[in-house]
Amino acid sequence: MKTTIEFLAFGTLALLLTLVFIPIIKKIAVKVNLVDKPNYRKVHTTPVPLVGGISIAFSAVLVILLSGNRLPFLMEYLPIVTSGFVLLIVGVIDDKIDVSAKYKLAIQLLLSLIIAFSGIRISSLYGLFGIDEIAVWAQYILTIIVITGVVNAFNLMDGVDGLVGGLSVLGFTMFLLASVYFNDYYLGKISVIFLGAIVGFLRFNLSKKKIFMGDSGSLFLGFLLVTLGIKFMEEQGSSQNGYAYGFLLLVSFFSIPVLDSLRVYLGRIKQGNSPFKADKSHLHHLLLTAGLTHKKVAVSVVAFSMILFFIGFGLISYQSTSIIILLMMIVFWGIVRLLLMIKSLHEWRATLKKLEQR
Repeated sequence: MKTTIEFLAFGTLALLLTLVFIPIIKKIAVKVNLVDKPNYRKVHTTPVPLVGGISIAFSAVLVILLSGNRLPFLMEYLPIVTSGFVLLIVGVIDDKIDVSAKYKLAIQLLLSLIIAFSGIRISSLYGLFGIDEIAVWAQYILTIIVITGVVNAFNLMDGVDGLVGGLSVLGFTMFLLASVYFNDYYLGKISVIFLGAIVGFLRFNLSKKKIFMGDSGSLFLGFLLVTLGIKFMEEQGSSQNGYAYGFLLLVSFFSIPVLDSLRVYLGRIKQGNSPFKADKSHLHHLLLTAGLTHKKVAVSVVAFSMILFFIGFGLISYQSTSIIILLMMIVFWGIVRLLLMIKSLHEWRATLKKLEQR
């Protein structure tokens, strides 16, 4: 009971601080031109402040510093928090002046290496492809690739209002539930604090007084979620059936961003373009083409993630990790094929209208 009240207090304080800080930081952002300017790929027609990530991080850290047991808590999560803040700063600079992709990638690889050196590493595949424990050198390589890949995939999901915020709420809610189940106080604490801060951000992101997450926010939150997931996965280890709940939690949550990014990259390469050339082929773009509003797109993607989550944890006692992941991929493929069919139908109708007007 005491812990529940404590968590409610942490989350509420983070929410209130975010609601207070955002209007202040928003004014500063406008003055220093830290805004997202409209162009042919954007829906908005006026500059929008890119202060979501800064506000969330500032509020969350302030609550952590004001809470009890702050020293052991910070020591527990020091590599994750400090590396996350470095990436937040890189994101802010990128929002302001567009940092070269190769420099951002180099920084992400370095931060991922720091996380791996701190002991937060993927040490097992928990039966995936018949592989369990892996060599130490492979742990470093796999951890660096996973963190860097997931962070970039999560960043690419930030295309419509509420999407990255909604996915982050889902991710930290999963961690909060896992912390209760596995009696992990510190994981529950950091989860509820960020939940409060993100909900505060969504209050503005989904209103007329709009702000955006910015690369700073999507990179920061993606990094936190994947590194927290790896840490939790390694701490819990395998269940008695040989499956790691933490591993499946990580896979099910990041399946949508990762699979969608891989699909888009391969599609661009197939068309003879650079995999990093921006276009409108992501999952959220397909949902917009299908006629959904930004809010409905965000809700739909979160719902898709929850479907994969329930598939994974519904089958964890009956099927191997490999089969579960294969089913997740098939479900994702089915969703994308349906949306591509709808897109083709819309394009066909638009072509007919043009022919009728001649």
